[in-house]
Amino acid sequence: MKKFMMFLMISLVLTGCSKAGKHANFTVISQSEIEKNVSIKEVEFDTDEINNLYPGVPEGDLENGLYKFNTDGNTSYVLFNSQGVMYSNISFSIQDNVLKITYDSVVDEGLGMQSFFMISKKDEKDFDTIILENNGKPDHFNTVFL
Repeated sequence: MKKFMMFLMISLVLTGCSKAGKHANFTVISQSEIEKNVSIKEVEFDTDEINNLYPGVPEGDLENGLYKFNTDGNTSYVLFNSQGVMYSNISFSIQDNVLKITYDSVVDEGLGMQSFFMISKKDEKDFDTIILENNGKPDHFNTVFL
């Protein structure tokens, strides 16, 4: 009985630990560090990995625009999803605890692309807000997945 209880306790601890830091394994295309504690990685968009993190995300049904995917830690993902829109000059900067994502967009019928970024910070204090600026004007996320 003692061995069974010990096995049960170890199993519960391991199960709890494996779910606490659930992250996807995306293929990294490029990466940069915008501040000493914040890194940006462009990663390959993988619908299966997204559905592992966020069950129920509609495959292929995402409209044009930007989507933010939050995790349970200090990592977020931003998807530029394009069907007939070209996004370019995507850049990231931090000032006064605000992460600013700037980009340009133009209508380009027939173009379909996805740019997917993983934003990692070491501490909650690195930034607490994300703002978007498209063609020099304020913009917003289509959807934020929690």
